[in-house]
Amino acid sequence: MKTQTKIIAGVLAGAALVAAVGVLMNSEKGAEIKEEISDYFADLINSIKSKVQATADNMVGLKDDAVNVARNGAKRKVDAAADAAIS
Repeated sequence: MKTQTKIIAGVLAGAALVAAVGVLMNSEKGAEIKEEISDYFADLINSIKSKVQATADNMVGLKDDAVNVARNGAKRKVDAAADAAIS
């Protein structure tokens, strides 16, 4: 595709987008569509927030498990070294 063709296609696509947005903004049906889009994105954001919170909670649990495993492993090593020193 030639550069001129790309420019013309871009201008036409931009004009079509501006026209569509203008119709949505200035019509009664556009108000309904805007509300539906707003509701959709609000639901999407709430869903994402829930998933992020669940992931964060899961990561806290994994961190706690890792700390406990490390502590227990260190305690076993210290106990084994103490037993060896006593023997």
